Amino acid sequence: MFNLKSMVHDWVVEPVLSFVAPAQCLICGEPLIQGHKVICPTCSGSLPLLDPAFLENLRDEIEQPYFDDLIVCHPFDATFQKLIHLLKYQRQQSIADLFGETLAQFVPLNFDFVTAVPLNAIRQKERGYNQCDLIANRLSNITRIPLTTNLLKRVRNTQSQTRLSRGERKQNVKNAFKVQGEVEGKRILLIDDVITTGSTLNECAKELKKNGAAWVTAAALATPTDFFQSDDVSQLDGDNQLLEPFVK
Repeated sequence: MFNLKSMVHDWVVEPVLSFVAPAQCLICGEPLIQGHKVICPTCSGSLPLLDPAFLENLRDEIEQPYFDDLIVCHPFDATFQKLIHLLKYQRQQSIADLFGETLAQFVPLNFDFVTAVPLNAIRQKERGYNQCDLIANRLSNITRIPLTTNLLKRVRNTQSQTRLSRGERKQNVKNAFKVQGEVEGKRILLIDDVITTGSTLNECAKELKKNGAAWVTAAALATPTDFFQSDDVSQLDGDNQLLEPFVK
């Protein structure tokens, strides 16, 4: 449909603003060239991909996985720490578009719909949005996989996972989610931003499977690469410090 307002913004307003006050890369601070809205091509190209061998190990370490497949794009490092902090706490919602575009390159298209891990209700009220919903929305726009919001609901507000061991994390989210829609026989893509021990994604997948979902693929942007080298993840100083503001 012809949209004059959108055309004026894209072809007139945005180029003028870019010329007068060029946007800067959120990572290195260099001016962004037209067509790049979050990070520059150099920084984008420098983001490392997760080692496939580590992804296999991550899958193996999750006790009794309920999802059928797991997709993770990148190792969680200081760059992702900065991007996620800006997305969650500085209202830089354009980062969610970048994340959605990234995930869209890795996921197959044979899903009935995509949905996101629900946020703690208190945090969503404070923030005003669920960043995982925004990521899923952008992915849906690109892949044309239908988006279903609010499919999962947190029926209780869990405590922060940051200082909890792997076992405590699993117990913390046990029975914390409820399915609010029809999933019988459906193939579902479940989106989160960061996966640590996998407890949250796995608990969501369990509820979807319990309600008849035929297939659940869990997908996240990043994971810290030393979480599965220790039984007590609360003692992992390096990535624990990185993840502290972000663990659900």
